[in-house]
Parts: sequence; structure tokens; C-alpha cells
Amino acid sequence: MNNPIKDDWHSNREWVSQLIATICMSDEFEALKQELEDLYSELGDQGARLLAFKDALYSLLAQEEIDLGRMQMPGQNQYF
Repeated sequence: MNNPIKDDWHSNREWVSQLIATICMSDEFEALKQELEDLYSELGDQGARLLAFKDALYSLLAQEEIDLGRMQMPGQNQYF
């Protein structure tokens, strides 16, 4: 489904949101998040669920060598 996006700023953010959604829906993400949540809960962390989500997402973004601070769409020379 394509949205009627008019400029690069919105195109870039749509690309980022699609990337993050794809990661978060993956079996690898879900397994890592659950493993981290179990570990953090065992250690008594009250915010285990949120911390596990954040750490799993960060880990998979880092694995893909994606720097959201200097995100660049494939085939483009401009950062946003």
C-alpha cells in the first residue's frame, strides 16, 4: 500500500517506520525480546518488559548497521 507522500522527509520516515515494523514483527525479534525479558525479570528489573523491547530493537538495528541519527534511504545521498 502506497501513501500519497509528497516529499523526501515523509518518504524517509515512512521507510524507517516500515523497517522498524518489519524488525518488530520478526521471529528473531520476538525470541530475543522474550529471552531478555525473562533475564531482566529474573534480575528483579521492574521495567523488564520495556527494557527488553528497547534492547532487542537496538540490537537488531545495530546488527543491520542502521544509524537512525544519520538514516539514509537506499540509493539516496541525503540524510534526514
